[in-house]
Amino acid sequence: MMLRYLTASDKSNWIHDEQSQRGFPWRCGFRRHTTGILMWPKPIPVTLSDGTEAVILLMDTQGTFDNTSTVHESSTVFALSALLSSLQIYNITGNLQNDDLEHLQLFTEYGRLALEDTSSKPFQKLLILVRDWEHVHDLPLGAGGGNELVKEWLDTPSGKKELEEVRKHIRGCFGQIEGFLLPHPGRVVARSPNFTGSSAEMDPEFVDKLNELMPQILAPENMTVKRIAGNSVTARLLYTFFERYADLFQSDTLPKPTNIMQATAEANNVAAAQDAKMQYIKEMERLKSDEHPSLSQAELLAKHLKASENAMKAFTDRKKMSDWKLSEKYRLRLIEDIEDWYKFVELANNTRRQKERLNAEKYNMGLVRTCKMTYIKAMEHLVGEDAGFASLKELNSAHEEARRKALDQFKEEEKIFEGIEKDSQHTLNHEIDSEFRQMLFNNDVRKKNYKAAHANMKAVANARQVYHSMMSVMAESEALTVKELQKLHEKSMTAAVDTFKSLKKGDERIADGYLEYMKVDMQRELHSYLSAHRHKQEMKKVQEKLRAMTEEVEDAEESSSGWCTIQ
Repeated sequence: MMLRYLTASDKSNWIHDEQSQRGFPWRCGFRRHTTGILMWPKPIPVTLSDGTEAVILLMDTQGTFDNTSTVHESSTVFALSALLSSLQIYNITGNLQNDDLEHLQLFTEYGRLALEDTSSKPFQKLLILVRDWEHVHDLPLGAGGGNELVKEWLDTPSGKKELEEVRKHIRGCFGQIEGFLLPHPGRVVARSPNFTGSSAEMDPEFVDKLNELMPQILAPENMTVKRIAGNSVTARLLYTFFERYADLFQSDTLPKPTNIMQATAEANNVAAAQDAKMQYIKEMERLKSDEHPSLSQAELLAKHLKASENAMKAFTDRKKMSDWKLSEKYRLRLIEDIEDWYKFVELANNTRRQKERLNAEKYNMGLVRTCKMTYIKAMEHLVGEDAGFASLKELNSAHEEARRKALDQFKEEEKIFEGIEKDSQHTLNHEIDSEFRQMLFNNDVRKKNYKAAHANMKAVANARQVYHSMMSVMAESEALTVKELQKLHEKSMTAAVDTFKSLKKGDERIADGYLEYMKVDMQRELHSYLSAHRHKQEMKKVQEKLRAMTEEVEDAEESSSGWCTIQ
């Protein structure tokens, strides 16, 4: 019925929604069918009245004190289910009796003693559900009569010390105790082994009270999040409790209350440490986003220390119901886990930083070439192929103005990264000075032999085009070694020299001057090709390193992730 109510799309007509008859296994008869504790395998999402997103887990337990259950077994089942539930339904038949309360006292004793050092009551809510209620002339069916019955049994003085102690104990164990009286479900439900859960086979009065009961316990406004020691229970914390309690209850001897307390405290500390670690991870994971550039070592360390401080505070502030020794054990373990995780973060940041440096170097190298062309274009009116002879004063003035223009462009567009922009700016200045020296040489030659100078400048341009064509095609290959690249340079330079010699004009001495300048320029270009080749190889290593590291971090995150609130 609970499952049908929770999964029904129309809560006003849920009991007649019989498309699904799923539920816990059961059978009609006097022999026990359910053994131990069963949990419905699919959590049911719910939004509580305060907006909290939670899930409901339904549990079914075996009956107590049947012909096959021992006191040990019944106490174990009840204690475990009470420790793990926000709502415990105590299902009894006919009427509430003293022995029912005594059994309840016995069952809750373990949980009470286990959690007695906490400021809150050990259990949250108890619903005493009396089925087959026949005394309707005394107390009406439903919540009204049930609450009146509970009040009469727990609040009315009996005059007997032993009974008063039982009632006081039960009141002290649960934060809230309610009652509910259900009528007999009908002959078909009680006797037929073929009963399918259809509302048509139930007594109408029973159906009416089910319609009252389900919202009372399962409507979002009536539910509370499961808490242990004041902390909301997440899926990860619940799993931790399962692990600890399963180990504890494996022996044939009922665990001592102190052992239950130790297991509960251990689970709380484990969960507190895990949540604090996840808080640290989330805070540091933001730094890996593409929206954030990599950090310097000092910046990263400052972020790490702040995130560590926040995580340690979260762990310290959380209620963990244990002595300081146990808490200190997990605090130290948390510190180790955070430091281990920081190594991941540091490695990832350093790798990203290396990649950013290489990209900045590559970008600035390209910008140097662009700004060099800006300088050349600014000088073209004085030193271009169609220009005549210019005075030294004109050249120097134009040179300084063109240099300023090129440097301003570089500073406006440069990528700043740990000072590499200064190296690139130095390279640009060096390139400009080399170009200016050639311009001065060309200008002197032009003064002596304009036609030959014009032809030789064209010969140099064609030879350089041959050199770059040969180098660019082969240099793109990642398989090329540095030695092979240097051999390619020599081969390309030989082809360029041959091209120049086939096109040169005029005096041999002057032509040789152009040739020597061209060789120096190509030697300088070789350094650019070597730098680009080194950048490509380093970038390949960085990409492989990032890929391997991402897989490792994702595996580590997957092992630590996942939580939700348990109802």
